[in-house]
Amino acid sequence: MSESDVRDANGRFVKGHPGGPGRPRNPVVNAIAEFDRRGIEVAQRLIDVIEKQGLEGNLRAAEMVLQRVWPVRRNRPIEVVNTDPDEDVGPYTIVAHGAVASSMLDGEITPNEAHAAARVLKLLQEQMEAAEKASAAISYTAAKP
Repeated sequence: MSESDVRDANGRFVKGHPGGPGRPRNPVVNAIAEFDRRGIEVAQRLIDVIEKQGLEGNLRAAEMVLQRVWPVRRNRPIEVVNTDPDEDVGPYTIVAHGAVASSMLDGEITPNEAHAAARVLKLLQEQMEAAEKASAAISYTAAKP
């Protein structure tokens, strides 16, 4: 069979000649799926080895297992404790900001957690101030004759 019997003048296959097998479907997806499958198997065996070593006294192995079992929590709740019982601890007071800074300096919360808490406290402070101004403006206009 010659090339002219299989293809037309434009290079396309003629009817009755579908061409070759073509490219395999999703070769990259299949390869990635195989790597994932093998990775899971290897990871399970490695975890078993590390677990065994940790139980035998290898502290680094024990630390690795514990980090996977109980990872460090992120975005945990933060309690703002009032250290001055005579002060009102609203979110818009300097006492709340001081409590966050104190907790960070004492190592109870991380600097990132303190930064996030300070941003929330600042937003609450701004909202409270805006609400007080709006309330004062309403009172002023209501009192006008």
